[in-house]
Amino acid sequence: MTLRLAKYFIIIAISILFDCYTVPPISSAQSQGSIGKDQKGNEQKNKNDPVIRLETELVQIDIVVSDKSGKLVRDLRREDFELYEDGKKQQITHFAVGTAAHPATWLRVEKKKPVKESESTVTPTNAASTEMSAGRYIVIAVDDYHLAPENLLIAKRTLQRFITEQLIAGDQVAVATTSGNLGLFQQFTGERAVLERAIDRLSVQTRRVTSSTDVPHITDYQAELIDRGDQDALGLAVQEIMRLEPQFSGGSGGGQNGSRGMGSASGTSPTDRAIEQAKMKARSIVGFNATYTRTTLETLDGIIRSLRQLAGRKMLVLLSDGFFLGGNSSSQTFDLRRIVDAATRSGVVIYSIDARGLIATPPGGDASEPSTGVDVTQPGVRARIEQGSIEAKRDGLNALAHDTGGFLVVNTNDLNLGLQRILDDNETYYVLAYEPPESRRDGRFHKIDVRIADRPELKVRTRKGYLAPLAKAKSDQPAPKVAQNQKEKSPEKAAQEAKAAKDAQIRSGLASLFPLREIPVEVSADFIDTSEQGPSAMINTHIDASALSFSPADDFQRDILDMTVVIFDERGKVVHSYGNRFNFKMKSGTVEVAAKQGLSYRYAVPLKPGFYQARLAVREEETARLGSATSWVEIPDLSKKQLTLSSILLSVGEESMPSPDGTGKEEPQTMRPSTAKRKFKRGGKIDFLTFAYNAKSEKNSPDVVIQSQVYAGSKLIYASPLNKIPSPANADVQRLPYAARISLEGFDAGQYELRLMAIDRTAKISAYRRVNFTVE
Repeated sequence: MTLRLAKYFIIIAISILFDCYTVPPISSAQSQGSIGKDQKGNEQKNKNDPVIRLETELVQIDIVVSDKSGKLVRDLRREDFELYEDGKKQQITHFAVGTAAHPATWLRVEKKKPVKESESTVTPTNAASTEMSAGRYIVIAVDDYHLAPENLLIAKRTLQRFITEQLIAGDQVAVATTSGNLGLFQQFTGERAVLERAIDRLSVQTRRVTSSTDVPHITDYQAELIDRGDQDALGLAVQEIMRLEPQFSGGSGGGQNGSRGMGSASGTSPTDRAIEQAKMKARSIVGFNATYTRTTLETLDGIIRSLRQLAGRKMLVLLSDGFFLGGNSSSQTFDLRRIVDAATRSGVVIYSIDARGLIATPPGGDASEPSTGVDVTQPGVRARIEQGSIEAKRDGLNALAHDTGGFLVVNTNDLNLGLQRILDDNETYYVLAYEPPESRRDGRFHKIDVRIADRPELKVRTRKGYLAPLAKAKSDQPAPKVAQNQKEKSPEKAAQEAKAAKDAQIRSGLASLFPLREIPVEVSADFIDTSEQGPSAMINTHIDASALSFSPADDFQRDILDMTVVIFDERGKVVHSYGNRFNFKMKSGTVEVAAKQGLSYRYAVPLKPGFYQARLAVREEETARLGSATSWVEIPDLSKKQLTLSSILLSVGEESMPSPDGTGKEEPQTMRPSTAKRKFKRGGKIDFLTFAYNAKSEKNSPDVVIQSQVYAGSKLIYASPLNKIPSPANADVQRLPYAARISLEGFDAGQYELRLMAIDRTAKISAYRRVNFTVE
């Protein structure tokens, strides 16, 4: 259906639009009394029920259950589960079933006051819980500190294929590295182009502490064994020193294995000096590797804890060659229970993939390690060490996965099969919650065990527990008195501190890995090119006004919002920023309309060709609540004179638009302004607009055809015929507009992807664009 184009794509001023429905504010606590059921049969809570304030803790875990053959069990009920903490049975207070298509309901609780992570309990609350739903979130954690160059190349190809073939509409993926060198690219996104660029940026982090010329040449695992007192591993190193170092050749007291007296280095014989040299070298290697292992695990711990506010089940897929957990010294080790605790608090399950694939260690050692010659006096020792190294490197990967409810993928050269196993493992899961009978403030690790009543053959995978904080001892000393003039701050000082606190809050919102939803906001950065401004990013913002706290003042409703938008280039440099304070003063009827329709803001930013990220934060002055969102946009180089499509600009189709008549002709209609809110009602309509740039023309008549396609996951569910883009008289043939409508009749609720393919039949070249949207 052809649409008359509105000139909204060059509007820079504020446009306040109104949409949807009013949602009454949810109380921070609600009683359990119900007042009926909704259309799905779920109980509705009475918002006027008295608030019940509780000081309690909530432990919430998600569980996967499989049978003997590994097939997921999908038909369990609440009464089938038994849950124990430290061996004591707990009462299950919440139960839900989730699938990839329909995520389980989680409980969301409101904290009594902000507390430090080190002081927090599993989920402290001062109120009854409210239910939150969440989609599928996947963190791809690439251990670039421990991946060999050849394995990183395989991992990159695997992830590119995952993005192309296994990622579906609605998935939110973050690519992170243990070195933290991806910067902006570590945020969640569903945009394939962004993820592909993030994967392209992956690189090996050089960290070798030894070289092929070292004597002795000690492998990482051999160093671990020497540090633990393994005499055979030490004997290999001593033998190499005695054989290759001139100052040791001909030395006395070598013994059969060149290792006599290895329990002491107090003597001055060549053997004793060789023993000390080998031990010092081993300690250096162990300490060096332990530093990188701790950095790797601390990075994972930080990523997982940062996801705590994101409701729902999250998957973290760790791609690594493996690592050693530390030598003989306790100072070298990292307490893996910290990551288990973080995963329990954040709802994260770890799946590990050994990126080495099928491993066959050749005689004489790992082919990736420089040769140190044949060990004539200790045959088989090096082979034993290298074989042990393979398993020892997997210990950490296996522990992380096993203790958080996931599994380790090993011995496969097709890593995509491993990724598919991981995705399949999340097709059905269960969410359980319980409240411990007493507050845990003892600093201990509390074990969680879940069983299936009367069905011991079923395998249950979930997180193994959590670390309780250690209660601080109360001081008997009274708090020192503060002078009256020190207590009272000047208005100027108080205002400065308030502004600093507000700015810090906005910065934290801009830096979040995922959208903050206290105030639901959406942002889209779309590429367009106009004759007035040239290549630009159209920044569309949508604020859910039903979540705002308008206050009555005289005959009006008032609220104040601060909005900040920052645009970064691919290197993380700020290229543009702007902020606005909106002081709303509306009649009650206007507020009701705004609550239904939302508030929209539109801003165009001229940009040079490149890849950019727009970050948005919106803060409400009165409540200090925050919302945030991000969007990526690529500004192509149109000077190359290649066929290029603008971004796909979406808007809601007007309900009053007439349907095509019996003659097949369609009435031209005006298209509504594009929206950042990519959510549309079932049975409704989507209008979209795009521009084709650089079409080749002969006698001022371009010949460009375009097809629209809609995918649900990897399944094509709609495809239009090839339609020629019209070229109106006196039109700018270098900016050909095309607008059309798609009916959502027959579309189920869910995530979809709209793809456009344009073909310049004169130049015989194609161009593509795609955008995700949701049907509610």
